[in-house]
Amino acid sequence: MTTSAAGLYGNFGQTHYAAAKMGLVGLMNTLKLEGERYGIKVNAVAPVAASRFTADVMPPEVLERSRPEFVAPLVLYLCSDRCSPNGDIFNAAMGYYSRVAVVTAPVRMLARPGEVPTPEAIMANITAISDLADGKTYPGADAFIGDLLVPPSALDQPARPADSKVQTSVEAVFLAMPGTFVAEAAAGVDVVFQYRIDGAGEWFCTIKDATCTVSAGQHPQPTCTFNIAAGDFLKLVSGELPAMQAFSFGKLKIEGDLMKSQLVERLFRRA
Repeated sequence: MTTSAAGLYGNFGQTHYAAAKMGLVGLMNTLKLEGERYGIKVNAVAPVAASRFTADVMPPEVLERSRPEFVAPLVLYLCSDRCSPNGDIFNAAMGYYSRVAVVTAPVRMLARPGEVPTPEAIMANITAISDLADGKTYPGADAFIGDLLVPPSALDQPARPADSKVQTSVEAVFLAMPGTFVAEAAAGVDVVFQYRIDGAGEWFCTIKDATCTVSAGQHPQPTCTFNIAAGDFLKLVSGELPAMQAFSFGKLKIEGDLMKSQLVERLFRRA
């Protein structure tokens, strides 16, 4: 996608152009999610480059420094099969390159659950609400909504005692996992999925060189970790509970590389 500094930062007199260029960022943000399972990556470039459009507004020395040749290498890389970013925005101008991102400040609760805060409470806390010091980027809207739906205190609850019947069912799922592995979809994939099943223990799945191994316990360096209650996990693998619904409503909490976590649906078929 080709976006623009006019959309990313604003530019006086270009409201129509800026709106169109930011619309492309929104298009990219969703296409990156829809194409990821097929290995399709989508990124955006915000170029500053000389053209007939800018010939009358840029001084000659700036036009020379802003030759399109400085943008082309980034575009070629992003279009190649060696491109690793997905869903990123890059500035490219005069030989300088930088990533641009939407950063979200940590969410802050200004009233007790169920209560609506007053406008005065917003005014009193506007500095804290606006503080980006510990901000982060989100891979998708569902990840942001997940942070809102699962208060931090809910994530710190101790695990429930294991139910022997449920634990046996969960164990059976992991033992059957290698048999549902789709090796042809794993070319170039090197990941470790850690599962923390509340009420049924921990397991990890290692995928490398188009092979899949499953072990009980904790892996020292998992790519991503899935936290879910045993009952919800069994509903998830049976298809009764959609993954997006589980994540959005806080039943599934994911730590680590959220983008890599989406590979699960591609790498395993339902038994």
